Amino acid sequence: GSGLAAVLLTGANHDGAQGLAEVKNYGGLTIVQDPDDAQVATMPLAALKIQQPDHVLPIHGIGRLLVELEQIAC
Repeated sequence: GSGLAAVLLTGANHDGAQGLAEVKNYGGLTIVQDPDDAQVATMPLAALKIQQPDHVLPIHGIGRLLVELEQIAC
C-alpha cells in the first residue's frame, strides 16, 4: 500500500522491473535510478518500459528523496 516504497538501482537483469511494477500496482511509491546515471542501465530501462515510476532520479537525488520522506513520516 501507500506505506511501501521501492527503489530500483543499476543492474544487468530485468528481475527488479516486475517487482517494482507490483509495488506501483498496490499503491506504493516507486523510484528508479536514472538510466543515464546507472553503472549498468539494463534494469532501470526495463522498469521504465513496464511502467512509469513516481520518480526517476540520479543516485544522489534518490538519497535526498529518501531523507525527505523519512522527515515527513516522522
